[in-house]
Amino acid sequence: MTFGQGFVFIHRQSWTFLLACPLIALIPIVAEFVQHVVEMRAGMYAGPEGARAAEMDPGRMAFGFVKTLAICLIAYPATRFYASGGNAAIARRLDPRAVRLFAVVFALQTLLSALGLFAFGGAIAVGFFVFTLVFMPLLSRFVAAAPLGAWIGPPASIRQMAPQLPWAIAFNVIAILPLMALHYALGIGAVFAPGDAAKWALLVLDSLVVGWLAAALVAVTWVMAVRKDPPPELTIRA
Repeated sequence: MTFGQGFVFIHRQSWTFLLACPLIALIPIVAEFVQHVVEMRAGMYAGPEGARAAEMDPGRMAFGFVKTLAICLIAYPATRFYASGGNAAIARRLDPRAVRLFAVVFALQTLLSALGLFAFGGAIAVGFFVFTLVFMPLLSRFVAAAPLGAWIGPPASIRQMAPQLPWAIAFNVIAILPLMALHYALGIGAVFAPGDAAKWALLVLDSLVVGWLAAALVAVTWVMAVRKDPPPELTIRA
């Protein structure tokens, strides 16, 4: 899979997943919207000063963590959707072994999210971000295999993905930029929008974008995992 093919895949297939599994898609959408409600009450969208004052609001941070977990949670059905060529029934199926293995991945992602949000600040936070930017592509096969009921341990995933690391890092950053830019633009727009009606319209739209972004992030991991010489574990049968 070329860079361009991967780029098209993540945007097209993530959108297809949202349409095929709308109730699942609501998980990150609702989490993002609830966070926006908390942010509005904290005055984050009252203007630039309000945005700065509410940036570290405890409620905002707490619901930001919940939103991160919601995004991580849909990796189970979304990965199964991509691996099955778009089979919504397989995506929704709760396979016991797959659920157990995914719980390990989910726990790791929860730990990393908690550390990034609450444990580090300043230069350490920047360093931790760079670390995850490099480390997570190396674990892409570990992350992608679990929802399929297969185990590719972290050491094996790192060995397999290391030769592809430069490509994977570049793809991990660039492929998601359009949706990330739209997400931040809508948030900034809500800060400066005149009147609550305009602010809420932008925030509702942003919540929908985050739902698409969540599915796209899973697709990025999937593309990194399978683009070159994918192991047989990264398959799923009906």
